[in-house]
Amino acid sequence: MKLIEIYNYYWNEKSDTRTNNLPLMGSPIIIPAIILSYLYFVLKYGPQFMKNRKPYNLKTFIQWYNIFQIIANAYLVQQNISAGWFSEISVYCELPDYSYKPGPMKIAYTMWLTTMLKLIDLVETVVFVLRKKQEQISFLHVYHHVSTILLIWFMTKYYAVSMTSFGILINCTVHVIMYTYYYLTTLGPNMQKMMSSYKPIITSVQMVQFVICTLYALQTYSPSCPVPKAPVNAAIFQMIMNFLLFFNFYRQNYIKSIQKKH
Repeated sequence: MKLIEIYNYYWNEKSDTRTNNLPLMGSPIIIPAIILSYLYFVLKYGPQFMKNRKPYNLKTFIQWYNIFQIIANAYLVQQNISAGWFSEISVYCELPDYSYKPGPMKIAYTMWLTTMLKLIDLVETVVFVLRKKQEQISFLHVYHHVSTILLIWFMTKYYAVSMTSFGILINCTVHVIMYTYYYLTTLGPNMQKMMSSYKPIITSVQMVQFVICTLYALQTYSPSCPVPKAPVNAAIFQMIMNFLLFFNFYRQNYIKSIQKKH
């Protein structure tokens, strides 16, 4: 089989026809190019550009960005629920439905919207660079953003179905909480002081989501749940990696700091 035929088979014929023609989904180049541009800017060009410049304030932008994220993530939660979650779709094994019925179509479209939102999430790191907050651009931060985009892109292109949308439902719910916290911390020193005790809780909530999503995915290994294993394996690997990185962050920043105080 010629390379062009292999490419066409795996990239087009094997893909989900409902999402493959949506913006950025049909090309194998655009999203990787965005990710590579992001990595180049936040790891090399951006820090060099800001080296002899004063940090930008961007407070108003950050506030509006957080408001946008709260609204966008809440909308995605609502769309998943209106597509059938907790009514027609249960938390147990659901066979893939690639039909053009309203519910499955809404799931597929919501997954595409989530992919677009995850690309917008990259703006956060750009803001860190422009504010000269280079210490916040950790391996955890960069890996989490990049790997999440790649995973949701893969899922949306090939497996835009109810079981793969479970992680989106959980993640977007967590992000509503997270960005509400971030927004509140922009309201001045007094609010920052008031909210500081909630910071470890936000990290804990993020870790809990990885545990929930991993447990949910594990049911697909049961013989009574004959679903494709490729997205399951990718999702479980992603959840375990993120859990370990977040746990290490939690241990370094909260557990050890408490131990030092005592």
